[in-house]
Order: sequence, then structure tokens, then C-alpha cells
Amino acid sequence: MSSEANVPRRVVRPAGFFALSFGSMVGAGWIILLGDWLQRAAPGGALLAMLAGGALMALVGCCYAELAARLPRAGGDFLYALEGLGRTAGFIVGSFLTLFLVSMCAFEATALPWLVTELIPSAQGQTLYRILGEPVTSDAVVLGLAGAVAVAVLNLRGVRSSVTFQRVVTFTFIGIMVVLMVCGFVFGAARNLQPMFAPPDGHPWTVGAFWIFAMCAMLLNGFQAALYVIEERAADVSVRTATLSMVGGIVAAAFFYAGIIVAAGRMMPWREILPAHLPAVAAFDGLIPGGVVGKIILVVSIASTAKTWNALLLMASRILLAQGRAGMVPAWFAKLNERAAAPANAILLLTLVSIGGMLLGKGALIPIINMATICITLILVLALVVLLKLRRRLADSPGYSVPGGVTTIYICLSGALLMAGFAFFGPLLQRPGHVPLEWVLMAAWAALSLIFSRVAARA
Repeated sequence: MSSEANVPRRVVRPAGFFALSFGSMVGAGWIILLGDWLQRAAPGGALLAMLAGGALMALVGCCYAELAARLPRAGGDFLYALEGLGRTAGFIVGSFLTLFLVSMCAFEATALPWLVTELIPSAQGQTLYRILGEPVTSDAVVLGLAGAVAVAVLNLRGVRSSVTFQRVVTFTFIGIMVVLMVCGFVFGAARNLQPMFAPPDGHPWTVGAFWIFAMCAMLLNGFQAALYVIEERAADVSVRTATLSMVGGIVAAAFFYAGIIVAAGRMMPWREILPAHLPAVAAFDGLIPGGVVGKIILVVSIASTAKTWNALLLMASRILLAQGRAGMVPAWFAKLNERAAAPANAILLLTLVSIGGMLLGKGALIPIINMATICITLILVLALVVLLKLRRRLADSPGYSVPGGVTTIYICLSGALLMAGFAFFGPLLQRPGHVPLEWVLMAAWAALSLIFSRVAARA
């Protein structure tokens, strides 16, 4: 392999960084979770939680922008933990960040067949087996495998292909969804949002709002995809420009989620859409007779799922690339293919692991979401601790500093700790007296990661 083959291509421009940031955060989660948000917190509580979580995550994004300015190399959170806290912390962060990304790839692989069968009911296949109370059907397996192969091929073609796909789908998605939300505000009615703060199950709206607030760590996470290709920015694009484009993606995603809550709630009395299989589709389907709008939403959501899946795989492969460079996993993962300078070995392994998660079916969606949220909130806390430590070493940052300085960082750290607490103990509160499945899976992953690291070190 030539030396040039291990050098990343410098092709990513600001629009690409924005598309990676926004596109990684906004996939199909909103169409699946909107009913849960309204059920738990009502429109008012869901809106307040989303705006509060969005404001916090935008500030967190600014902290990550400074981290990228100080350490402008591929690896993101793993690199920051490695440089700021040492190899042990780097290994822990790399391991659980990989778990987060693989979990989310499995989520997208499971959501994709679900959306396709909602769009084309005749595509529903036979039940092959049942896991966690939910059937796994033949169509889910076939469509999940097809999606995994397509996303892997896209990433194997290199960062230019991945970012171009991300940019085209992201901006098309934004255009269509802005039109739908405007229709919700224009043709809907404010009275349909009532009661604003009364969940139908009788629980206080604040409990649901705190759950949504904690979930923002997952819903508004993925912006780091922009940082995983920071080495691959175009020669005339500065780190500051790239990272500010990333923060813009966070703000846009937060407003998108908040807008969907209000627009869908205005279209018809919000409690009436809760029994629907996909409340987001049911809310907008009345705009045009015949279910045309619902089909448009499903098509857009399928494409959006693909773009998010693409960005997640890109991030996960760069994590393994960085770990391979640091000698924490076999150097095999740090090799780039000659044709596209993509970490092909990492992409292939991660695709196989994601397929394994997809085979667990829809019954694993909520545990996957909860586990991903726990992982990412803890990683956010560590990243902010690293930034404080780097600031003590060198006060001035080259290229970009967080507005508000240390005060802003401590606000973000307090919010991240709050999110982490709700995320970690939330599953236990939902089923008191039972050891959460999420805790068991995370413990198993930690043990496997440690064994793998020891074997790799001896090799």
C-alpha cells in the first residue's frame, strides 16, 4: 500500500459539516417517538423539554468546537479522552462510544423495515421468531440486511461519497419537512394542543419532561460526526468554520424537533393521534385526502434513516481507526483502502455487529435507546472534564474558544450530569425491583471489550 493510501482525502466543506451534524441527529427517531413524547409530557412539557435540551446541547457543541480546535484530528471523544485523561479513560470512552454507535446503527436497521412496511403493507413477511415479546419477520431481516450492505458500500467508496449523499438527502429532507410544519401551523389550530400540560395517563408532566430532556443527549447527539472527518476538511476550510457549521446543525435539529411537536399537535386534537401506529403520520395525513401526505412522510423518513445510518457508520469506523492508531485494537482497523482512503476493515466489522443488533427486532428498540442514552451522557461528562483540564494546561485556544468561557463549560457539565443521572436510573424507575436489561448489556459489553483489548495487546 502506498503512503498516500493512509492519508485522508481533504474534500469536506462547511455544507458537508452541517449535513453530517444535522443528518446524524435527525433520522427516523422523531416519527417513532413523537407519540411517546406526547403521552409522557403532553405538548407543553415535550416542547419545554426539547427547547431546554436543545439549548444545553448547542452549548455542549460549542465546547466540542473548542476541543476540536485544540485537537484537530480524527477520533472525536476517544481522542479527547486519550489526550486529556490517559489511555485507560481513552479505552473506556472508545469502547462505550463504539457501543453507542453500533446500538444506533442497529436502531436504524430495525426502524427501516418498520417504515417500509408502513408504506407498503404488502411487504410484511412471515414471522421467523420472537424476541422480547415482539416478532422478527422475514421482511425485517431482508430489508435490514439490504440496508446494511448499501450503507457499507457507500462508506467503502470514501468520505466524498458519504458526505455527498448526506448533503443531498439532508437538504431535501429539511425542505420537505419545513413545508409540512408550515402547513401544520397555517392549517392547524392552537386549541388542538389543549390540554398543554396534562398527560393522558395522569402522571405529572414534569416526569415525562425530564425523561425527554435526558433523551436530548441521544436525540441531539451525533453532531460529532463532523469532528470525525475534521482531518478531511477542504484545504481552505478552517477548524473554526467547520465546527461552527456543526453547531448550526445542533440548533437546526433542536428547532426541528420542537417544530414537529407543535405542528403535529395543531393538526388535530393531540390525544386523538396517540392510538395511531405512527402518530406523526396520522397527524399530517389529513392535509390531503387519500393519505398522500402520510406516504410522503414515510418516504422522506426512509431516506432520512439511511442518511443517519450512513453518518453513524462513518463515525464508528473513525473511532476504530483512531483506536487502531493508538494501539488499543489491532492495527488492522487503522488501515485505509487504496481506492477511497476509507477504513474498510472497520466498516465491514461494524456492519456485521450492527446486523447482529438488528436481528433482535423491534422489542429491543427501547432498551437500545436507553442504553445509547446512558453511554452518550457519560461520554459527554468526560469530554467536558477533558476540556476543563486542557484549559488549565493552556488557557488560550487556537482558533476557537467557548463563549462565556469556564462558566459555560460548568453549566454544560451540570446539565450533562443531570442527563446522565436520569438516563442511568430511568430504566430502574420504570421497573422497580428488577435489574435493568440496559445495565446487563453494558456490563457484558465492558467485559468483552476488556477481553478483546487484552488479546489485542498480547498479539
